[in-house]
Amino acid sequence: MPIRKYDALKASKAEMEGALNIYKKVPIGQKEGWDGYTLRTFTIVPGGHSPKHSHDWEHVNYVIQGKGRLMIDGKEKDIDERDFAFVPSNIEHQFSNPYDKDFEFICIVPNRGEY
Repeated sequence: MPIRKYDALKASKAEMEGALNIYKKVPIGQKEGWDGYTLRTFTIVPGGHSPKHSHDWEHVNYVIQGKGRLMIDGKEKDIDERDFAFVPSNIEHQFSNPYDKDFEFICIVPNRGEY
């Protein structure tokens, strides 16, 4: 398995309609030999958010640093460093950062869910 150094990964602005101030890195996916899934990291700067959206795949999240909010099925919950979250398929959700420090988390999706 390849080792990817975190600091060597380049972040790109997440190009999702409705996203604000969110950046993505892709440490492990098909290029590294993981055929079924992709592990991504997202950093949401203060005041940023993902779009409100739903899709036909689930994802698993783990907060690396900071804290943010996860709106899932119309209910908002704070999510803190070292917390886990599971987002089922076909449920509207959104990650946001109303706080004053960067909110960074891992997001694992099936490869059909990579965008």
